[in-house]
Amino acid sequence: MNPFLQQMINHKLNNLSAEELTALASQYNIQLTDTQAVQIIRILRKEKIDVADLQQRDRIIRQIEAVVGPHTAQTVKVMFQSIVR
Repeated sequence: MNPFLQQMINHKLNNLSAEELTALASQYNIQLTDTQAVQIIRILRKEKIDVADLQQRDRIIRQIEAVVGPHTAQTVKVMFQSIVR
């Protein structure tokens, strides 16, 4: 991945608001409540996100799965993968 693009994505994820996450979920037809969005943002805020770090992505997806369920977490995982390619 282009390092500049990767840096931009990391910055966006590290500064994403719950409202922006809800809007993105809607754009991708992902069912996400406001409460779930806030919980996911809390997970993302626990550490500085690096989309190129596969272990970190998998760990975060597992944490998200505990909040929103396996189907939505899988969709988020696919979104991460499509961003990184």
